[in-house]
Amino acid sequence: MWALALGMVLWGTWLTRRHLKPGGSSVKPEPVTILKPIKGVDFQLEENLESFFRLEYPKFELLFSVAQETDPACEIIKRVATKYPRVRARIFIGDVRVGQNPKVNNIVKGYQAARHDWILVSDSNVRVPRDYLQVVTQDFDRETGVVTAVVGGEYLGRGFGAPLEATYLNTFYARWMMIAVQFGAPVVIGKSMLFRKSEAERFGGVEVLAKYLAEDYMTGHAMKLLGRRVRVMHEPIKQIIGDYTFKDFWARHVRWGRIRRSQSPLVFPLEPLLSFWVSGALGAFALHHFCDVAVFDTLVFHACVWALCDISLMKRMNEEIKPRNIIAWLVRETLHVPLWVHVAMGQTVMWRGNKLHLREGGLLET
Repeated sequence: MWALALGMVLWGTWLTRRHLKPGGSSVKPEPVTILKPIKGVDFQLEENLESFFRLEYPKFELLFSVAQETDPACEIIKRVATKYPRVRARIFIGDVRVGQNPKVNNIVKGYQAARHDWILVSDSNVRVPRDYLQVVTQDFDRETGVVTAVVGGEYLGRGFGAPLEATYLNTFYARWMMIAVQFGAPVVIGKSMLFRKSEAERFGGVEVLAKYLAEDYMTGHAMKLLGRRVRVMHEPIKQIIGDYTFKDFWARHVRWGRIRRSQSPLVFPLEPLLSFWVSGALGAFALHHFCDVAVFDTLVFHACVWALCDISLMKRMNEEIKPRNIIAWLVRETLHVPLWVHVAMGQTVMWRGNKLHLREGGLLET
């Protein structure tokens, strides 16, 4: 198991670095509708939204969805839109309850009003470069159902949860996403999700996804059932992490962990065996018992290889390597098993103030 865990870390690091390389566009650009579900004022929301108004692309529209008219984000959206009058942008107020997933309920109006077949769903805490649309559309061919992205974390706020979150995204998350894709898993991330509306209508449109908590993963799963592929763009997208407490970090990854458990119940029990400390301890014990290798020597070798792989990924994801980052990395690795235990002890999750109950397969209780 130790050799397997270390081998997967090496292989996953190589896969991720190899994949995240700029490529040239191979398709004719088509008009894109960008759906932006908004709830509340995220850290540096105005700067995040402006990055979409500055996109360099032949034709696109921005459709913002806000569940309540009193949401303070409405004024920010209007202010930014006023600065860029040449960009077609609209705000839809009020959700449509088609299921238990608040995000899906929020984007239904925008989805139904979209003028273009290419739909791009993007969260409010994402900031993108000017060529984002060229990069995300460049691999979309006839076999493609969804194009998604590896998410890189950049923390600009306060709180120890921020570097923990960035470290998680830039190492463990990026690596295992690419490994899962290699094994054919339809891993799709809602922070950047491009698909054709005409294809989505074949499985019932986004309204069908409101039954699930992980509407992004289920989009990929539905496209796979239709015989379409999930592709990952060749540049990571940037999630801006603001003031983020340890409690925020813990709650988010309990949610993600319980989604994984509900959708992959046979894989979830194996997760602790692939953690830094557990795999290292197992390897040290096995080599000492069977080969008489000193425990300390194995642990040092294990730590050096694992750390170098993660530092390599952090640098590729444009994260600065500072003492605080290294401490955050060690803490995150140490939390792997306690977090797994907490995930295994319940079925409920908290998401933007909503308490949701998960069932097998990622379904939400009604």
